[in-house]
Amino acid sequence: MKQALLNSILGHIALSARDRFDLLRALLRNPESAGTIVNDWIAFSLVTKLCLPGKIFVDVGAHIGSVISEVHRNDKRVQIVAIEAIPEKAERLRRTFPFARIHQCAVGESRGKVSFFVHTLRSGYSSLSRPPEGDGAIQEIITPMDTLDNLISSPDVDVIKIDVEGAELGVIRGGKRVLSDCRPLVMFESAPSGVGSLGYTKDALWRQLDELGYQIFVPNRLAHDGDGLSLECFLDSHVYPRRTTNYFAVPEERRIEIRDRARLIRGIRPG
Repeated sequence: MKQALLNSILGHIALSARDRFDLLRALLRNPESAGTIVNDWIAFSLVTKLCLPGKIFVDVGAHIGSVISEVHRNDKRVQIVAIEAIPEKAERLRRTFPFARIHQCAVGESRGKVSFFVHTLRSGYSSLSRPPEGDGAIQEIITPMDTLDNLISSPDVDVIKIDVEGAELGVIRGGKRVLSDCRPLVMFESAPSGVGSLGYTKDALWRQLDELGYQIFVPNRLAHDGDGLSLECFLDSHVYPRRTTNYFAVPEERRIEIRDRARLIRGIRPG
């Protein structure tokens, strides 16, 4: 039902209303979390509008398609590539969004067949990372895994969104050529979880992006002056009450360009 609504004006209104309700509820029940919710709302608003016309937007971990739906609604000239590991979800994405190119696979730093753990009650939390023992809502499936470098051959990638529940570093390691050659803006999720079964750490994630010439920003800083987060600040950003769930990785040479585009979207006039 949710997916069917996404391509409609009604769906857009419903999503917008839900976001405002979540913020109001946070302000009333848990004000400490309001900053996180605002930053995540800003992140969604920016990432769905920042891709240049005619360029490629890549959604890694497309879920039900809320992001690609909004990208297409904002600018139908943007080419969309969506990647989803769960076969049933990928098939629904193909039916709902015929304008997008859909890949059914997990994304990581190598190619092959892998175990993927589907959360049957909250499918958005499905992951390559093996969950703790005793979670009866988990179904293990075998799915193909590919790398961004193998899936994407075009030089026109402008924006990448990554939401893969703790496997973000694997996506980046398997996409070094794309990030080095195309220099896209990357929005990635980084929640305050532990190392997990994949062995990926926040420290290693920051260092990999730094090695590739990227700076990391919280969403409400993207449209403003200043450098990205240091490693210490990035790690501290995950401590409760965390600043955000989503971060922007910006190529150093595109910092001013991305800042100015974000200002236009947010309606910010520098003083």
